[in-house]
Amino acid sequence: MSKLQQNTRAIRLVDRYLHLSLNPSIMKKLQRLMFLVAGIGLLVSCSKSDEMLFADDPLESSLKNAKVESKTVMVPFKAHFTVWDHSDYSDPACGGAPVFYLTMLGDGNINHMGLITTKMNFCLDGLTGEYWDTECIFVAANGDELYASIPLGIVIPNEGENSDYYSSRFDDDMYFTGGTGRFEGASGSAKTNAFVHDASDVYKHKGDEVWHTDFFSTGELILVKGKP
Repeated sequence: MSKLQQNTRAIRLVDRYLHLSLNPSIMKKLQRLMFLVAGIGLLVSCSKSDEMLFADDPLESSLKNAKVESKTVMVPFKAHFTVWDHSDYSDPACGGAPVFYLTMLGDGNINHMGLITTKMNFCLDGLTGEYWDTECIFVAANGDELYASIPLGIVIPNEGENSDYYSSRFDDDMYFTGGTGRFEGASGSAKTNAFVHDASDVYKHKGDEVWHTDFFSTGELILVKGKP
């Protein structure tokens, strides 16, 4: 039996007793008092019922106790690799001279990947040094691929301590855009921190006359947990 039913029954019993034993004036005063007491009891009962209702609400309980576990993990990105020019300068994909569509192939090492090979394609303005729409693929020894892009960058003269070997440099933002295997859904970014060795007469070194670019890139790589 609910508290409301119990309170109502008690009021009826008291009322019946009062009708039988008391005079009218006293009976009315006691009736008012009993109804006041019953009303207070009813309010307290409803309040406790509401508290129990919300306390037992599974959604409310889950929202209070939920602990959101991160589905990704951030790891440092460190890469040292070299690329060489394999471009067909007659390719009109970027509009033609002095803007060229370039292809770079290379290899090196990236932490979390080990030994890698890489391919880069981008447009380069030979007059200004600006380059854009760079798409990169890094391939690990097990076949997993990591994708990256460099939306916009610029090659500038190198004035650092290593300028006797590297004639120019670029240090632009590289963004990770997914991949395969362990790198599916990967994100994050890094700085290219790249240096260009010019194989022209001015920068020729005995036994090393091949144009190439060395990357010493660092940044943060965000991986999706649970990937093989």
